[in-house]
Amino acid sequence: MNQQKWERDILNRQRNIVFPDTVLNEGRFYRNVASGKAVFSTAQKVSLVIIFAYFAVITVVFLAGVISTYHTEQNTRLLADDIRLLSLPCSELLFWTFLSVKAFFPASAPQRKRTRAGYRSSSRS
Repeated sequence: MNQQKWERDILNRQRNIVFPDTVLNEGRFYRNVASGKAVFSTAQKVSLVIIFAYFAVITVVFLAGVISTYHTEQNTRLLADDIRLLSLPCSELLFWTFLSVKAFFPASAPQRKRTRAGYRSSSRS
């Protein structure tokens, strides 16, 4: 990729005013975090912990609500409805748990092969 194409790619990635571009940028962000390539500052790591805690609290509140409905005498809701109601907060909590773990424990860089001093021998015959 030459420099002109690279600069055009950088400019295109910064466009955040059109709907498809915002989705592409957001997808690229989550892909970088999930792959472990993203490097976070301390403030960004703290904000990830806050987001994780937010979703953990929401999940616990939903779970407490589901449990409390089964301890009342007038339980008219079905268990399947409660499981469906609880599936969204649980899936969001799992997603943010995954991203937080990837942020705090990024993948290590692959080890570079060390070459021997002197001439290299070709593996081709």
